[in-house]
Amino acid sequence: MRRVSNDSGAVAVIVAILLVALVGVSAMVVDIGSLYAERRQLQNAADAAALAVAIDCAKTTCAGMSSAMNTATAQANANSNDNASTVTQICGTSPGLSPCMPAAPIASWDCPAAPSSGALATAPYVMIRTQTLNGGSSLMPPIFARVLVRGYTGTTVKACARAAYGAPSSAQVVAVTESLCEWMAATSNGSNYAPAPPYPPNPAASYDRVIYLHTTSKSGSCKAGPAGSDLPGGFGFLDDPTNTCSTTVSTSGTYGDNTGASVSQACKTALSAAQAGKYIVYLPIYKSVTGTGTNGVYTLAGFAAFVITGYHLPGFQANSWLTGKLPCTGSDKCISGFYTQGLIPGGGTVGGTSMGATVIQLTG
Repeated sequence: MRRVSNDSGAVAVIVAILLVALVGVSAMVVDIGSLYAERRQLQNAADAAALAVAIDCAKTTCAGMSSAMNTATAQANANSNDNASTVTQICGTSPGLSPCMPAAPIASWDCPAAPSSGALATAPYVMIRTQTLNGGSSLMPPIFARVLVRGYTGTTVKACARAAYGAPSSAQVVAVTESLCEWMAATSNGSNYAPAPPYPPNPAASYDRVIYLHTTSKSGSCKAGPAGSDLPGGFGFLDDPTNTCSTTVSTSGTYGDNTGASVSQACKTALSAAQAGKYIVYLPIYKSVTGTGTNGVYTLAGFAAFVITGYHLPGFQANSWLTGKLPCTGSDKCISGFYTQGLIPGGGTVGGTSMGATVIQLTG
């Protein structure tokens, strides 16, 4: 009987120890899980804030630190589950921002060092640092850990994000292409762009330029090529694998021609919507072309932001909303519009030649 009593006592001690250990493990799991969840929220907040400020900087300038802080704080809060986070620093290489310095001491949560080579090494960027905001405090309060660790009142969780911007190296664009010759003539070699939307106020009518399809003969320095081959000055429809009048083009490759001057229903819908909505479409600009017909291949020069004002195509026409006239008549086939500057929605990869189109890319 004494042996049984002694065993019961030992079991009680073991159970007590296990319960304490279980409480400790539970405290660690719950509190550490809470910290990781907070870290994810802060990272989302930092990413959103960096992208938003980079967009402002890419469109015009960062417009001073107070404006950038307002934008960053609004986006950081909107992308936190509790609608509350603290933007502790905005820095970068964009005009108007202070240079970024590594966190001291160096911390795992901080952004990695900026790229030292490649396109991103010279691309302007914005960096945002965020931290916990909880009822006016920067501490993430413990749930169970305070029971186990005397004096522990919480942890300040931090995050960092960096967004660069510049000309894209690849992009999803409308399935229509234009020559480098035409782009240079229309923009004075990239030095003169029309104002960006919204319209009105409209740009001067002198910006409106008529661009002819490759089956049309025309005068000027950028001559259209013969039927079936888009030569410098030509304006041609591209392969449209998804039948959406869009295609993805990369600066590291080439893209194919879709022969003929007829317009697919998908492109009629896309061009009509862009012309009526007065919004930007993004065009691949080619610098050379080889082959003819179905074997025609373009080599990309860059991406341009273009606003369609009118068109005169087989069975499909609209007066220019800028001049009030058809861009061409008779057997000519053409599209009118002007080049401006704009951000390609959805982001992309920085690394192309600047021709009016810009992308934002998270880099840290």
